[in-house]
Amino acid sequence: MEDNKKFMSLDDLVKMGNENYIKMINEGKITDIFRAIGLFPNQTVTNDVLILSQMPNATCVKRMKEWNFYHRQVKKNEKALKVISHKIEKYDQDYADESGTIYTKGIEKLKHDVGFVFDMSQTEGQHFDYLNSNRETISAHFEDVKKALERTAKEYQFKYEDIENKSNIDRENKIITIKDGMDIGDIIETLIQDVSKVLLESRRAEGLSSKQKENIEDIEHNVAIYAIQSKLGLELPNYNFDEIKEYTTEDQLEFKNNLQKVRSVTNQLLANVESAIEYAIRGLNREQAKAKEEENEKQEEQVEEAVAEQPKRTRKKKQAESEVE
Repeated sequence: MEDNKKFMSLDDLVKMGNENYIKMINEGKITDIFRAIGLFPNQTVTNDVLILSQMPNATCVKRMKEWNFYHRQVKKNEKALKVISHKIEKYDQDYADESGTIYTKGIEKLKHDVGFVFDMSQTEGQHFDYLNSNRETISAHFEDVKKALERTAKEYQFKYEDIENKSNIDRENKIITIKDGMDIGDIIETLIQDVSKVLLESRRAEGLSSKQKENIEDIEHNVAIYAIQSKLGLELPNYNFDEIKEYTTEDQLEFKNNLQKVRSVTNQLLANVESAIEYAIRGLNREQAKAKEEENEKQEEQVEEAVAEQPKRTRKKKQAESEVE
């Protein structure tokens, strides 16, 4: 396969990413790209496609150093997945003013290069639940997830009242009202829908505009929900994205910019939710460790007391035996 070549240049990766992106859309696999936006929030659409092209079942990718931070190591003989890395390069540049005086100015430049990541399935080591967010994890930490979602829409206040619809967004007064009494799943999914909507509305327009595609804002919102719920292991909405297949190739490529806008929202929301789950699990682990330590100390004290009492019991037994004699 082309992506398994020993050497692949940056130009090769860019070309491969664009070609496979168009191919996936035309083959009706665009939801795979949307799912990847949620699974790989720190990547780009092109990298999503590159990762899926090399490992269709990838779920969580990081650089080797990042996996090491989580106390996981790459398994022997595993091949890295090639992606396009983006990093800021800083350097000093001299320049002269009108009088000829030389000044030094710090310059930042975005640099692109061939990068390497590994999927979690290619690693082994310590297990972390928050790397595999799912319905059970969210239910177990419902209050933490709920507060994280609310915090993500910073300008809005949240109320829970007995209303007819599942929710209502008051943009003028910056209030989101959620129907009181719904179950955990409905509350979380409603929060995801409303928070992602107000975040998208706050972003600068990218890619195709509403003048070009009348319902593009609805598509962006549906993609965001699909990506977020894919990552969190929630039930996926049954949205129809077939019309994107009918776009011209030029519009399909331009649509990648819309997806980058969606990604910025998805990344922000998921980062807050997963940080909340991580913090909650770490806190729970600390509490469990502390409880275990206290239990061990208690057992040790009981053993020490039993050992200390043993000579006394022996003396009492001998005394009772001599009195009988």
